[in-house]
Amino acid sequence: MDNREPAIIRLEKVNMIYPSGTVALRNCSLEIEKGEFAFIVGSSGSGKSTLIKTLLGEVSTTSGCVEVAGRNLSEMTRKQLPYYRRKLGVVFQEFRLLDELTVFENVALAQRVVGVSRERRRRNSMAVLDLVGLAQKKKAYPRELSGGEQQRAAIARAMVNKPAILLADEPTGNLDPENSWEIMGLLEDVHQLGTTVLVVTHNDDIVNKMQKRVIALHKGQIINDEQQGGYVQ
Repeated sequence: MDNREPAIIRLEKVNMIYPSGTVALRNCSLEIEKGEFAFIVGSSGSGKSTLIKTLLGEVSTTSGCVEVAGRNLSEMTRKQLPYYRRKLGVVFQEFRLLDELTVFENVALAQRVVGVSRERRRRNSMAVLDLVGLAQKKKAYPRELSGGEQQRAAIARAMVNKPAILLADEPTGNLDPENSWEIMGLLEDVHQLGTTVLVVTHNDDIVNKMQKRVIALHKGQIINDEQQGGYVQ
């Protein structure tokens, strides 16, 4: 008898064809276990970002099944999707911080939309800002931060609601090598807290040195899935 928990992310024979006729995902089957850290790699146009959009429910699959944390995304209504997305942590290449809000306010806002009380928002926000090393810059605005610090703030915002899954789409794409490694170290810290981490990247150096599971896409197909060790494209 198999007593394993079901995969926290599961794709079964997923196809995604855009209205233009472009095939973004082709017969993709994949399972990510709870608490796993995995990289999604591939050249531009391989389907990496479409895969993330699929997990976020931003695009609907043409066929196949996508389940995240036990929820079948194809059965979700439009009204249910925003509530579902709030349970995921998401980090993008562009940071996407609100310029008119301080670091603290950017992080606290993510809790406000889910109805967390003011005092809990304050405590939770300071806890994650301390985790990412930005507690001393809580009153700073995004324009006053370096790129690495902005990405740290974005990670704090993504983690403040304690999501089971963190999706990072090219999180080091706008950073220099030193800041890139700091951000990857921070994502490893998040992983050590028990969070499932899925990172889309084109940075072969990071992938090969971190020795995590590597899932490679090419023209929408999963062509390689290495449980441990780097993958040189």
